[in-house]
Amino acid sequence: MRQLFCLSLALSLLSGGSLRAEELLHRDINEAIIRLPVTARDLNNVETRGEILVTTFKPAGDGPFPLVVISHGRDSQKRAEVGRSRFESAARYFVRKGFAVAVPTRLGYGDTATAGDPESNGRQCSLARYDVAMAASASQIAATVKRLREERWIDPGRLLLVGQSVGGISTVAATAQNIPGLIAAINFAGGHGGRPDTHPGEPCNPAALERLYGEFGKTARAPMLWIYTENDRYFNPAHSQAWHAAFTASGGVAEYRLLPAFGDNGHTLFAAGNDLWQPFLDDWLRRFGFNQPGLLSKPPARPASPVEALDKVPYLSQNSLATGYAAFLDKAAPRAFALSPQGNWGWASGKDDLLSRTLANCQRKSGNPCKLYAVDNDVVWQP
Repeated sequence: MRQLFCLSLALSLLSGGSLRAEELLHRDINEAIIRLPVTARDLNNVETRGEILVTTFKPAGDGPFPLVVISHGRDSQKRAEVGRSRFESAARYFVRKGFAVAVPTRLGYGDTATAGDPESNGRQCSLARYDVAMAASASQIAATVKRLREERWIDPGRLLLVGQSVGGISTVAATAQNIPGLIAAINFAGGHGGRPDTHPGEPCNPAALERLYGEFGKTARAPMLWIYTENDRYFNPAHSQAWHAAFTASGGVAEYRLLPAFGDNGHTLFAAGNDLWQPFLDDWLRRFGFNQPGLLSKPPARPASPVEALDKVPYLSQNSLATGYAAFLDKAAPRAFALSPQGNWGWASGKDDLLSRTLANCQRKSGNPCKLYAVDNDVVWQP
């Protein structure tokens, strides 16, 4: 009944009363959608109103669960093209750790882009301002927390905030508000005003950002983890280190980690580098009592079962073997295949978050728990 309720709630809350195909909710992580009325003011003191979409995920059971709010970044030229923000890989990681997850798509993005842009930093790069933008985003993070705390399955005393890019600095701004129940917060590549195409690593008016981070440090009390990379094309290490110094000099508590270069642009680490950040996040979060592991590891191989032996694969119909498993075998490593006793199956290929994506592809429609059957060239099935 609970799953049917979540689905009917989402159907009623989305405009038009129906879900587009790409918005089908993932049953295995209890995905649902809430519409939340919010307001914010821009640099001209013009008020923007709208209903933002908050995507939620949660573990099985009644809870109460600790809550993590994940905040997205910004592309000022493509605000209207932003879809419903989900961060599925990160959400699945936190659900495995026992968290309920809320991902708000803030005012000025997607369906609310035409209503205004309260997170604008102004028209002149050298005079860019960020205080008003951060007040707008932080207020929506706080509103999301307040709304989720109305649910009986949320533990109001255990809150974690996480954000990437503009969502990262928004997380710092929200941390400075000392929302009740906030235990810790994580800033991935936080900043604003980046110009990756024309001035790589050099944001507009970085001194204004440094001053603002200093202001946030005066009131922020929850411990933070700040994660940046050497090849961030939005904010180079000199700037992120200066911002961290300003924040901590003013009284903020934050551990700064500068990771090696990631791909062509380290700014994408949170979305595309799950295999890199999930292990040390597991370790860091243990400090605050979040001991349940979120990291997935490859099970031991079973060399007696050749991966090519279709007759050894349990539960699947001949059609599923001929289509699903055969497609998996045609892919080069890295690759993985999962199945369930009910005959569900799914596979994935590619490096990042492979095991989680494979299980998700098997479980998301039916909700039936799946197990990994094969990873790369090894059968890993554990009945």
